[in-house]
Amino acid sequence: MMTHNELWLTYHQASRCNTPVTAQLVELEFQNQKLIDLEDVLEHLFRQGFIEAQHRSLSFWEDHSGQRLKASCVLEELLTGGAGKCPQSALRLVIADRPPHLWFSYVYTHKSVGPAVTQRVKFCHTQEAKLEIVAHLTNHVFRNGYLPARFRTVVTWQGPCGRKIEEHERLDALLTAGEGLSETSPLRLMIDAAYAHPGTCH
Repeated sequence: MMTHNELWLTYHQASRCNTPVTAQLVELEFQNQKLIDLEDVLEHLFRQGFIEAQHRSLSFWEDHSGQRLKASCVLEELLTGGAGKCPQSALRLVIADRPPHLWFSYVYTHKSVGPAVTQRVKFCHTQEAKLEIVAHLTNHVFRNGYLPARFRTVVTWQGPCGRKIEEHERLDALLTAGEGLSETSPLRLMIDAAYAHPGTCH
């Protein structure tokens, strides 16, 4: 017999990692049906439309400390152990609707500087309010001083196979297509250093 009738959870959506976490209190008995395990809760959330259907295969559970939980975990046992019993111990529903990071490499087009250097950008660790389109990524590179300002007018982007990438293209679309998804298929930041504005000579 169930002695607990409510469960606290928080939503952790990868594409919204720079926004405040949303909490929810879920009643474990709904329309005369009892939710028994975490899979029941997840099905309930999707049936109510709280999460978009296309995210079903990208959603999983963690406890409040970030340890992965099986969908078959019984709610009564979790709650008896204190998990999900209050906002401070809320279970984490992770919706991995975007990769946590993007890879790109620096490619100098007019000089040999050895192998291209590859860099990873973690979306949740950037200081910008958003990192949604290629232009935001370009600004991130120069804002952090990864390239000198004089190179700003001579950089362009390419995909792993050499396709020209425009500044207005969405990073999510590139990642979905497999571009910038890993260290072996990074976006290419092309630097035409030969035409960069020279520094002042003394």
